[in-house]
Amino acid sequence: MLARTAGNTLHRLSRPVYRFRGCLYAKNHALARRAASTFVTLPPSTDDVELVSLFDRPQVGRKSSPFSHSGIFQHPQLTTPTAFSALAESTLVRAQLLTERILRARESRSELFKVIKNLDRLSDALCGVIDLAELIRNAHPDPLWVESANESYEKLCEFMNVLNTHVGLYEVLQAVLSDSEIVKSFSPEAYQTALIFWRDFEKSAIKLAPGQRERFVSLSSEILAVGRDFVNDASAPRPPTTIKPAELKGLKDNGMGARLQRQAWFTQRDLMVYPGSYQAHMIMRSAPDEEPRRKVYTAAHSSSPEQIERLERLLQTRAELAQLVGFESYASMTLNDKMAKNPKNVKYFLDTFLDRTGIFARKAVHTLSMRKQAHLSVPSLPTIQAWDRDYYCPPEAPTPPIPLPPLSLGRVFMGLSRLFKHLYGISLRPVEAVSGEVWHSDVHKLEVVDEDSGVIGWIYADLFARAGKSSGAAHYTVRCSRRTDDDDEAGDLTVDGVEGYLQPSRDFERVKRHKVRGQVGEFQLPLVVLLCDFAQPTIARGPTVLEWHEVQTLFHEMGHAMHSMIGRTEYHNVAGTRCATDFVELPSILMEHFLNSPRVLSLFDPDARSPILSQAGNHHEDPCRYIDTHSNILLSILDQIYHSPSVLEPNFDSTKALARLHDTRGLIPHAPGTSLQTQFGHLFGYGATYYSYLFDRAIASHVWTKLFVDDPLNRETGEKYKREVLSYGGGKDPWLMLSALLNAPELEVGDAEAMREVGRWKVEDGVVNERH
Repeated sequence: MLARTAGNTLHRLSRPVYRFRGCLYAKNHALARRAASTFVTLPPSTDDVELVSLFDRPQVGRKSSPFSHSGIFQHPQLTTPTAFSALAESTLVRAQLLTERILRARESRSELFKVIKNLDRLSDALCGVIDLAELIRNAHPDPLWVESANESYEKLCEFMNVLNTHVGLYEVLQAVLSDSEIVKSFSPEAYQTALIFWRDFEKSAIKLAPGQRERFVSLSSEILAVGRDFVNDASAPRPPTTIKPAELKGLKDNGMGARLQRQAWFTQRDLMVYPGSYQAHMIMRSAPDEEPRRKVYTAAHSSSPEQIERLERLLQTRAELAQLVGFESYASMTLNDKMAKNPKNVKYFLDTFLDRTGIFARKAVHTLSMRKQAHLSVPSLPTIQAWDRDYYCPPEAPTPPIPLPPLSLGRVFMGLSRLFKHLYGISLRPVEAVSGEVWHSDVHKLEVVDEDSGVIGWIYADLFARAGKSSGAAHYTVRCSRRTDDDDEAGDLTVDGVEGYLQPSRDFERVKRHKVRGQVGEFQLPLVVLLCDFAQPTIARGPTVLEWHEVQTLFHEMGHAMHSMIGRTEYHNVAGTRCATDFVELPSILMEHFLNSPRVLSLFDPDARSPILSQAGNHHEDPCRYIDTHSNILLSILDQIYHSPSVLEPNFDSTKALARLHDTRGLIPHAPGTSLQTQFGHLFGYGATYYSYLFDRAIASHVWTKLFVDDPLNRETGEKYKREVLSYGGGKDPWLMLSALLNAPELEVGDAEAMREVGRWKVEDGVVNERH
């Protein structure tokens, strides 16, 4: 489906409260003792020094070349919001001409051979502007730019939606795939691209009668509208709860706790405590009395009838849409082209993973129960309730596996560049942005340089928090890899007098074309943007010093970025991160594992001689992380239940389904009066695929253990991973990639047993870093 590539933005599944701690204490201790003998003696390069300087020095004014001027991403015309609107209009005209060419393809056999290429070009033309608009409306500080981006986004997406249900395009594709001579001429990558178009057209009511197709479009629009409202509900503030002064007796905390108690006692009135506030957090962590914790937890996970109804309407509309196009459920439709293939295989994975994790999680709950027994001085082990978790689990800040000096943002980027140099022969090189090339003076430009091929792409790092910018961390694929020298643009023009309308789009395309050293032809090189919300470096405070969870976040997002850079394919639809949802997180999660290694951590040191790396960390087991992992598996199971045929049953009740799951398969009983499903925002963006993060975390842990743990900077291993996984993007079956990478032919089929096998793999860090 042509729209599948639009808005290819990869966000963390949530803004996680990290509890990732790396290897177990014994392993950390042994690694730390070896650290002094495993330093990477890599003298600082010019690029290393410039990386540190670029990100660590405070910015004074706009950093740009005074000798040249350009538009966004060096597109000559993209200097004003009006120019962006003109680009969108030009792209729409070009897309219409290319669509007409594809529709006439059966008139010429030579044109039939070009259909897949032209469908990919059509998708790339539209997505190139749509994805740029998605970035601008989330990052640009100028409201006029944002307004122009929103208008362009909606206009091009509307045309894209027409193409997705275009019977004529489907019939041409059907003619191509029915011609054995044409199919035999396809490269594996071209065939994979053709199958992507075919499968997605099949999901878009393409075979239905006109009235049913109209119903499909209506349901799709309703899903988007209700989904947006549901996501807003998920983050909406919940009403406060009343806490009596007597319930705060013995509140253990710092001065703030004492002040809260004094406020309650002096006023002798009930306190109104809002979920999510500092007071609520303090009560959950510090109130010895169970009742105020129960009240705060219940208030924080409450829902209005309207919020529950909205979620259930979303689920039921999705189910109706799936059945309209011939699938049993929305999960069946969504998983059809994923690694899992169907809901049964997801169940095999989750059941196996739950059984394995349950062993550790039950022990963890038992530990908490003993803590509660000692606290209450009761003879028998009490039941752990949902509001007990934060009180009996000591708060922990995520920490590195061994003590480290403060890590500035520049030093982390230097370490990343050195790591990529060891693994892939690729480094990050700072380059000065010309005037107008970036949307804010905070944005830094990096060239991604391969030691053999030269520049292979660009990363624009927009890393500092500011008003109006979207929060959290995200990887935006603004431009994908694609071969361009065989585009045959001359064949697109069939209407006289439109050349002038096409000029902005043509100029846009020319800027994207590059020669790559050692490769035949011209390529559109990848361009990605990393958005984070770190603190700004200042003259007073000095460089931005990252918390450990921020280092992990940056490594995660750079895993996505390198997937985009290395996954250089001839077709836009399978480039880099444009791959199956349950495979796309593997490279990013694997990057987090590299932070377990003292050898990798030594790359952060400019002199590679820091004695602090030889000290052992004081780590201990945190039982709560196993409880969190178990809870996250239950959420993945709930996601599957909510996208099964059961949602169309007359008596379906999302709250009862949640309670039944927790009471039958959970370790902590469902809390009466709560309905946390309305805050499970990922049900919209990751509907029926929420298991993906668990799945990829299990795979990443296994890959780390089998290939990298003993020698994480080994170039041969890095090249194998680059060759067998990263380079293909979505152009090869992920099961075949894993099989080749791990020398495990039993994984090739990707059947139920393969899913069970992944469920049996040990997750080294023992936790999925999310809380809900």
